[in-house]
Amino acid sequence: MTHYVAYLDEFGHVGQYVSRNHPHFKTSPVFGLGGVLLPAEEVREFAIFFYQLKCQLLAWDISNDNPRNLPAYQWEKKGSKLFTTRNITQYRSLRQATFRILTRIGKVGGHVIYAGEHKATSLTHNATSTFKRQLLHAVRKIDRFCTRTDSTFMVLLDEQRAGNEWRERNVEACTLAMFEDPAEKCRGLIEPPLQGESHLFQTLQCADWLCGLIGRLMALAVSPEEFPDWEPFDRYFSTRIAHLALPGSGLQKQSEAAASSEAAKATLDA
Repeated sequence: MTHYVAYLDEFGHVGQYVSRNHPHFKTSPVFGLGGVLLPAEEVREFAIFFYQLKCQLLAWDISNDNPRNLPAYQWEKKGSKLFTTRNITQYRSLRQATFRILTRIGKVGGHVIYAGEHKATSLTHNATSTFKRQLLHAVRKIDRFCTRTDSTFMVLLDEQRAGNEWRERNVEACTLAMFEDPAEKCRGLIEPPLQGESHLFQTLQCADWLCGLIGRLMALAVSPEEFPDWEPFDRYFSTRIAHLALPGSGLQKQSEAAASSEAAKATLDA
């Protein structure tokens, strides 16, 4: 039996979306949770590998873009800032470092995981229910994989700033999925998701980098006419990520997302 740890962060944007040219709601047509699923016995060495790679790749940034003089292990470069079209086309070292991360994930028996939805392009949108729906969607994707492989898993989420009420609601939803959901109990989940501060976890920083890629790839997939400048992400990374993706990774259709939202609500109201 293999025990896994899933490190998850957000990709896309949880808020409303109308179009890339809308004056207010223009961030991303997709939202989900993504990151990396690692065998527990490989976590420590993978974290060391990522830390050393980050220090090598971003040595100048750590020295010169660090106003609080944080130690390198606490210093973060967000994936949304690192993986820009300019950076991936101009800096071969960034592409090669990303390839090394993906190769390492596969080498240790891990997977890239992403589960999300193509949001409706309207002003009728509830960010709280969207997050809860996709958290459950991601957890169930991992659980199906672990059930098939006679494995178990834990989930560590990047800490959210919304406070204790947010945490309690979403942990409650996952607890119900573990113990009481009559349709699909999460039998491989050891405990409800935990939260960690990303500046203290290299693994969460890696999940954030992967989400920087996944968010752009998914937006390009659902709205290529709106994001033609993101084509280099597809050219360099889509095949590699697809090769490592956990089975079932991807976006729900809008109709599927709506149906799962109603199912989740019914479970919580029961």
